[in-house]
Amino acid sequence: MGSHESGQTVAPQSASRARDHLANERTFLAWVRTSLALIGLGFVLARMGLFLQQFVTLSRPPVAHPRRAGHEFVVTGMVVLCFGTLLSGWSGWLYTRARRLIDADRYEPANHSVLVLTVCVVVGGLVILGLVLWRTTIVGL
Repeated sequence: MGSHESGQTVAPQSASRARDHLANERTFLAWVRTSLALIGLGFVLARMGLFLQQFVTLSRPPVAHPRRAGHEFVVTGMVVLCFGTLLSGWSGWLYTRARRLIDADRYEPANHSVLVLTVCVVVGGLVILGLVLWRTTIVGL
């Protein structure tokens, strides 16, 4: 048994459960930070697409048949923004699920969720890399 500042004793199981809940909250906050970063990245990508559209529109001499310049960045930005928003909701669901399982003393790590998120982030990163490289070769930088 451990001692508490007030002189009361705390059962080890209760202290362990408190540590588990605090770790669950830290994990939830990490998911929230990740989702906010994805929302911000999606916003930046979409704005970059709008900037490219304006750049082509204002370019001299005017382009005879302007390809939908920047459209791919707007679409990708919106997809990343939506993914970040969904991730935020999913993290709340994971937090609630883990909290119930910790209280019931039946918690098991969510390996499937980690694998799905990893694949989504890797695919998203490769798509953004492809867009940047493709746009760079078109502009001729």
